[in-house]
Amino acid sequence: MQPDTVLITGGAHTRFGPHCEKDRETGKRIDTYPQEQMLADVVDGALTGADLDAATIDAVYVGSCSPGAFSHQELLAPLALERCSALRFKPVHQSTAACASSSAALHAAADALQSGRIQAALVVGIEKMSLLSTPQVTEVLGRCSYWPEESSTGMTFPGLFATLGEHYRQYNGISPERYREMLATVAATNYRRGIRNPLAQFGPGSLAETAALTSAAAILELPEEKNPLIAAPLRLHDCSPISDGAVALVLVRGDSGLKGQHAAALRGRAISTDYLPLSRRPALHKLEGARESVLRAYREAGISAGDLDLAEVHDCFTSNQLLCIEALGLSDEGCAGEDYLAGEHDKDARCQINLSGGLKSKGHPVGATGASMHYFAYRQLTGQAVGTAHPGNPELAAVLNIGGSGVVNCTTILQAV
Repeated sequence: MQPDTVLITGGAHTRFGPHCEKDRETGKRIDTYPQEQMLADVVDGALTGADLDAATIDAVYVGSCSPGAFSHQELLAPLALERCSALRFKPVHQSTAACASSSAALHAAADALQSGRIQAALVVGIEKMSLLSTPQVTEVLGRCSYWPEESSTGMTFPGLFATLGEHYRQYNGISPERYREMLATVAATNYRRGIRNPLAQFGPGSLAETAALTSAAAILELPEEKNPLIAAPLRLHDCSPISDGAVALVLVRGDSGLKGQHAAALRGRAISTDYLPLSRRPALHKLEGARESVLRAYREAGISAGDLDLAEVHDCFTSNQLLCIEALGLSDEGCAGEDYLAGEHDKDARCQINLSGGLKSKGHPVGATGASMHYFAYRQLTGQAVGTAHPGNPELAAVLNIGGSGVVNCTTILQAV
């Protein structure tokens, strides 16, 4: 291991879901798990998991998509210090990159660690979304698209990803009926994994389990009122849910002497940023920015797709899971859907995808998502799987986290050490 190798050596994760109650008389939403408490819980948990004192941390990096709009607290990152007085006066950085906010925070922390400027960092991802109504959440998330051409014309994020998916379907000559079956298979696969994850929004005892939504047939047979069209052809069960949640990770340099009992190395990583407007991109049937990020991360890690044992991919919508799998090279272009239908990405696959249940099943508190994906990969690689465990002894994992409509693309290759 190189001296400047960056290690994840501890983490903590709240349960994802809508942590609020609605007053039946007034309609007011009552916060049952405030974000300050979520922050405190995961900071404490991550430090305990890493067996480190807060005083050891040199810098804190917090990712959150839109805390001002969601919770009226734009300057959110300093609240990570509240529980630990030893963190007072440490540098605190706040990142916003839509759904890739906490991956951007993690990459920034890793840069500082590799430079030698710091020895230990705390990375936090957080979002509190459920205090707003669904239309309000849709409007806030729309600010992460290109306003002049997209949000201002009524285009939503389901609409943006439906557009990408339709370009994919048409470019590859897939019939609407076949495509619908592919998307339902992706949703069912993630539900099957998610119902075993106690931290997932659609975890044990949730609708996914009680309504037996663990097969494509069950989803395809749902009546319109239980699986309404959101943005053609995407339906309710193609969309990740509105969620609250927080995740914290402790990162250290390999030569710091702070490794701890459970550690996974960041072997390769890259961020690739594409044009914000969809209208500027020449090939909407694939995630070109994600593919560029993946290739650079593979080169740095010295691996190829065939070396991966597991991957956490950004399935904000079922259609995007197909695109992400192809960006990672785990399916050939235009073939991910057929591979799903053939069982190539099921329990016997060489590379296990979204063992956590993915965003679709686990939940998608946008600022916490990137950190969550890294957390679940880290837990698998260190023999501490949460929920569905990899059937073997995984050595290499990929995390592909995307912000916006394929705009900020963050890839990390993690290795067991």
